[in-house]
Amino acid sequence: MTALDTKLLNEVYSIAELYGKDVTFTTRSSTYDPTTGKSTVVSTSHAVRVTPPAPFKSSFSDGKLIKHGDVSVLLPAKLLTFTPSLSASVTIDGSVFTIIALDSLYSGANIAAYDLQLRQ
Repeated sequence: MTALDTKLLNEVYSIAELYGKDVTFTTRSSTYDPTTGKSTVVSTSHAVRVTPPAPFKSSFSDGKLIKHGDVSVLLPAKLLTFTPSLSASVTIDGSVFTIIALDSLYSGANIAAYDLQLRQ
């Protein structure tokens, strides 16, 4: 990792810390027990800060990929203890959203942040 990569990772994290919102990500993992033939689903909550939710411009809304009410947030990758995934839920101010699209934003070989599209 270069000095610039380190600086960018810290900047993305600092912006979310200064201006962001506290949210809760809920991830689900499933394990299969071949002995019993049953799957067990475990939900885990993660408290993090993201940039404030930004609605998409109405001109971007096509009713399929982007729907009215969808929002975008940036999740800094620094210090994350989980990797966001599609269908995980995000609770913002008591409203529950689902991740329907995500992009990894890189600085060099490292992920600096995740750009998430959320839908209620």
